[in-house]
Amino acid sequence: MMRITNTEGTAARMSAFTGMALIFGALALMSHHNGVAEEQNKDRTGAPGSQQPCSACHNSGSYDVTPSISVYPFEGADTPVTTFVPFTEYYVVFEVDASGAPAGYGFQATAVFGNGDNAGTFISCTDNAQLEDVNGRHIVEQNDLSPSNTFGLFWGAPAGGEGPVTFYASMLASNGAYGNTGDSYAGTLITLDEAVTNIECPDCLDADESLNAWASDEFLHIENREAVTLDVYALDGRWVRSEQVPAGKHQLALSAWGSRGLHIVHISETADANSTSRASTPRTLRVWAD
Repeated sequence: MMRITNTEGTAARMSAFTGMALIFGALALMSHHNGVAEEQNKDRTGAPGSQQPCSACHNSGSYDVTPSISVYPFEGADTPVTTFVPFTEYYVVFEVDASGAPAGYGFQATAVFGNGDNAGTFISCTDNAQLEDVNGRHIVEQNDLSPSNTFGLFWGAPAGGEGPVTFYASMLASNGAYGNTGDSYAGTLITLDEAVTNIECPDCLDADESLNAWASDEFLHIENREAVTLDVYALDGRWVRSEQVPAGKHQLALSAWGSRGLHIVHISETADANSTSRASTPRTLRVWAD
């Protein structure tokens, strides 16, 4: 018996199968450009407990990638910090330097303690990045292939007492083909120790002095027999505010400064040509403001 084969139907099924394969293949190749946390729910930062890093796939490119992480006291600062002050906001820069002419850049990063727990808070990021969560771990990554090789993150430091904080990052230079062929990868990390602040009030309640100053959780307390000038600076040296304080007993709310974190407060007597009293010794305090 002669068997009749429906070649047209077979061809149609093959064509449909091929089309579906191409579609799924294209989706697979494009699954990284919006970030692996967003698209795959994967942590590939290189931190303890993360999945296989990006080097498993993105390793055939000719770009020489030099990754870096820098933590600054504020956006636009020139000098990065090497320690963190608890409850202080910082600006973190992730930079993907690469040789050649990549079409774009990507990255994924996290910040954890030595035990792998989240360290601090990811507050917000630049327009070319996004905040994600992978199984409870906070992640920041590119939201698409970025023409800029720099990504920024505002990070709130933890309460302290849990040890150093380490930022881990995976960084990519891409040829823009939305696959993994021709891309180059490099990973990096940076560790910040907790700063020793030792906030005390050495001038508290000294009856022999004409100027006493100390800080509580919510207030800066000043007892002064003469008018004083209060100058407040952020820990990085930025001027925050100046205030004239008349003689008396005062409670100045720390929340009114408009600047959060550790500050240096310099208190000195206001110059008065008519005053006959002996000038008191200026006071310099370290004060935590919320």
